[in-house]
Amino acid sequence: MQKLIQFIVILVLFAFVGWFLFTWSGFILTIATISAEIAGVVIAVRLLLWDQRNTTSKIAWVAVVFVLPTFGVVLYLFFGRNPQNRIFSSNQIKEKEKLIEAIHNLPIHQSEKELPELSKSLYALTDIRPMNGNKVKILTNGSETFPAILAALREAKDHIHMQYYIYRQDEISTEIRDILIEKAKAGVTVRFMFDGMGSAHLKDEFLEPLKKAGASVYAYDPVRSIWIARTANLRNHRKMIVIDGKIGFTGGLNVGEEYRSNTPDFEIWRDTHMQIEGTGVIELQESFLFDWVYMENYDGSADEFISEAGIARYLNAQPATDADDWIQIVYGGPYDKEKWVRDAMLDLMSSAKKSVWIASPYFVPDEESLAVIRRISMSGIDVRVIVPGKGDRGVSFNGSNAYIQTMIDAGAKMYSYRDDSFIHAKVMLVDGERAAVGTANFDIRSFRLNHELMVFLYDRSEAIVQIERDFNADFLESHLFTEADMKAKSRTQRMKETLASLLSPIL
Repeated sequence: MQKLIQFIVILVLFAFVGWFLFTWSGFILTIATISAEIAGVVIAVRLLLWDQRNTTSKIAWVAVVFVLPTFGVVLYLFFGRNPQNRIFSSNQIKEKEKLIEAIHNLPIHQSEKELPELSKSLYALTDIRPMNGNKVKILTNGSETFPAILAALREAKDHIHMQYYIYRQDEISTEIRDILIEKAKAGVTVRFMFDGMGSAHLKDEFLEPLKKAGASVYAYDPVRSIWIARTANLRNHRKMIVIDGKIGFTGGLNVGEEYRSNTPDFEIWRDTHMQIEGTGVIELQESFLFDWVYMENYDGSADEFISEAGIARYLNAQPATDADDWIQIVYGGPYDKEKWVRDAMLDLMSSAKKSVWIASPYFVPDEESLAVIRRISMSGIDVRVIVPGKGDRGVSFNGSNAYIQTMIDAGAKMYSYRDDSFIHAKVMLVDGERAAVGTANFDIRSFRLNHELMVFLYDRSEAIVQIERDFNADFLESHLFTEADMKAKSRTQRMKETLASLLSPIL
């Protein structure tokens, strides 16, 4: 009887709501339309008079909210708000400032080896120190990356810090999770962080055994938060692991079977990761801890990391015994006043005397980046860019293709990786002597909207030699675009690329 009463009540409520909407639909629609138009005017005025973003982005958003009033306003609220206007809690600000001061004052164990010239420029630009005393190993594809990660995780003695944009629920992700569970039960401190949007598919059932084992598990800006409209378009795209403060991993690979080329979508998933041992691990740890303090702002503190015991435990990486590579780890995000990652990459390109080679799954540069790379190419530098021959996302794939003609016009060589495969590596090689490897794509999203990290390498180290070998192998697997390819494009394809390029300032 009780269930019957509940059913009748629900039925009556549905009937009343239906009657109300039918009777007052015209009035509701009118009010909604007027409200959307007023909101559009307010957004446009705010954008034009007070917003500090670039003019192209402002105009694009004004056009969207006026051409598509209701949809455009909703789109702006989720994806268009200026991250510089975000207000952080006093605790977030205080804890990050404590970390910055403590890490800035750390004594770094450096040799007397002369600083690479470009590293001085990046130091002045970002205030991030170059570090020598490192052993850097380039890990090509998942076939090299995951065995190295699994082996290092199994050797962890004190702590594991792990952060990923995408963490799947499949064979490799379960294998890694189970190692984390085993280590947490054995007393190793495990901190696991994943992006709330990129890993929104992660279920509580998958994470619960890890939490029960004693690991700390958090989503970065979770999509379930009431503040989702404030953070939906500003994602943490970093991928890194720090083990015992001595070994670090970062680069292009997330955790999933596609990164081992084990899915039907692509024959080969071409990617680049790296393993770091030595003083540079301190900077990877620094980046992780900044994000972790942000995550735990409601009940955490930086004190456990910057006390005397904390520094000895987490921030005391020693020089590698069998290598002395220079590295400089530059990280940044949408809340920084300057675009550190983008500007450091532009500085690297601008240092070129002979060549600039770039691999990126999404080549959608902003105006300044496009101007720099075209100028370099037109000056006679050997500029080569590899983009996917088959995309994983339509808008981004067409957006990248929209820039091929203008790059060819500037004298650059544009390549598409195999039509049955996907190149996801984020790598830049300059003059065969300097390089950057990390998480940032050569696109507006990575330059302006995501939290990213790039590792800069110098002095034609063995890692740089490996990067050059990989580029040469990739060129052989790629198709060089010609003017004939450009002329052969269909009208439909040209339209897709034009629309994607128009959307690029607000992506």
